[in-house]
Amino acid sequence: MRYVNREQKERMNDELEFKLVEVLNCIESQVEQSIADLDHLVRYKSISVELKYRKIGCDALEWVANRLASLKFRTNLIPISNVPDSCFQEPLQNVLFANYFSSPTKTTVLIYAHVDVVPAERECWFNEPFELSIREGQLYGRGVSSGKGMLVGWLHAFECWLKVNSDLPINVKIIVDMLHEVGSEGVQKYVETRSDFFLDVDYMIFDANSWLNKERPVIACGLTGWAHFGIQMRGANKSLEAGLAGGLVFEPMTDVCHLMNSMLSNTHEIKIPRIDHMVRRLSVTEWQLLETAEFSTSKYMDRLEIRRLRHEDNKVNLLQNRWCKPTLCLHGIEGSDNESECSRTLPMLVTGKFSIKLVPDQELPSIHAAVQDYLHRMCTELHVSTHMKLLLLDSCEPTSWSTTSRHMNALSRAVTEIYLKEPVATAGIAVCLPIASVYRRLINKPILLVPYAMRRDRHHQENESIHEDHFVRHTKVCASLLFEISTLNVKCKCGYIPEYCHLKGVAERLAAERGENVVVESSFRKMISKLRRRKVVHQPPPERKTKKTIADYLCGPLGKKLLKKRASKPKKESKQKEASPERASQQIKIETENIS
Repeated sequence: MRYVNREQKERMNDELEFKLVEVLNCIESQVEQSIADLDHLVRYKSISVELKYRKIGCDALEWVANRLASLKFRTNLIPISNVPDSCFQEPLQNVLFANYFSSPTKTTVLIYAHVDVVPAERECWFNEPFELSIREGQLYGRGVSSGKGMLVGWLHAFECWLKVNSDLPINVKIIVDMLHEVGSEGVQKYVETRSDFFLDVDYMIFDANSWLNKERPVIACGLTGWAHFGIQMRGANKSLEAGLAGGLVFEPMTDVCHLMNSMLSNTHEIKIPRIDHMVRRLSVTEWQLLETAEFSTSKYMDRLEIRRLRHEDNKVNLLQNRWCKPTLCLHGIEGSDNESECSRTLPMLVTGKFSIKLVPDQELPSIHAAVQDYLHRMCTELHVSTHMKLLLLDSCEPTSWSTTSRHMNALSRAVTEIYLKEPVATAGIAVCLPIASVYRRLINKPILLVPYAMRRDRHHQENESIHEDHFVRHTKVCASLLFEISTLNVKCKCGYIPEYCHLKGVAERLAAERGENVVVESSFRKMISKLRRRKVVHQPPPERKTKKTIADYLCGPLGKKLLKKRASKPKKESKQKEASPERASQQIKIETENIS
């Protein structure tokens, strides 16, 4: 592996640290340009829920691809068709893969972003939701506190680094999605087929709305999971007519309603035993964060036009139930009558769907077992006469990680550099970011959740907004994080990418133009690199000499006769344990006696 020695590494870090100040000044000087780019991106009505806006989403993705191409990224717009059998229908979904390779001696990060938004009704907004407006320092527009605002921050962090340094401090890979709000249909399957794109990735970066108050930034170190279940109830072998079979058969619809109703109390508390086991307790700091969180129960109820909230008398219990405890939600019944007209059909196969939110330290198998045991017990108590089967429709394990790891310390330093306040790293107050959980399961790399907006910034709601100063500081955090990650140690990747250490990126080309040789290759690293490459090529191992037995040392015809008899014996298919030396010698002794 090529490496930069310690003195050169320290000198390069010092140079980058001085240049970081210039980068931050550059970001400050082009605030108007970043707001103009945000306005341009907000004007794309990229609503992924409605099919008629999919073409606009493709246009927004193409604008991002052109913007990254101007920043020396290699971009690849990949069409993903949801209709594989049709060769004539143009796919209405794309995904953008972009790559900036600086040097094999640098860390590689994967950044996820998206350009799609949820619908917005004009009557509920101050101004047009798909036009950026500024009121009292607040930026209003659909997507400013979600994917579009986050993406523009990263674009300008890259641009300012390239203006000042002509190169990025690290290698960057980006995935930009256009169907994030509808579960990234098709993208997850495509990511599974592109495992080669993620081989050299060291860390994954996602932006998260994790701020709870204006006092201190919050870095989340945990992701919630989920378990989506289906209670399948089966009666007769076909649907029946109510006028003919009503009152004669046991109806699956009645039984599934009884079972779903039995899982929650009148106050909507979960009645399933052991469902709240292994939930991580909050620390004193996390409890204080919930106490100081900016959340108004009255405003929340007015916005949703509801009269009551659970735990409305205690804000800490309310927020703890929202972010830190498992919850159970009922979603619907598949197979029932969904038509507006009256129907007299008795469905004989229905599936009641519900989900349980999982928090860090909970395990999916134990939750699955608890739900199954409870439903079987309730079938006996309620005298259910139809056949019940529990289905696990979809699931994702919750996860948490150390708050003091080296990459978390790098993120903490980057945030402290910009906000001049040390952030609070918490694993108990987890973030609900399904796409991050999915990518962690597929790619299995450490995650960094960059704090972007506050949880009260009306994310996905009417009059979505973010403060202008907060938006600019996020761009600075992105630029500072690129520098902090560059100071981390880099591992050799020749073990799974052949000749990786001999690749040349932007840094090597710039050094060659200046007549410099910043990369030094030692004999030890060269030897390690060769050994790793040998493993990748899968060279056959050297042949090992077989151990000699007593028969090999027998002289004369006796030994030849014994060896010939052994070779003629058929080998058994089943594997047997190797015999001990004493047993082997006894066996040979018996065979020699028989031969004689």
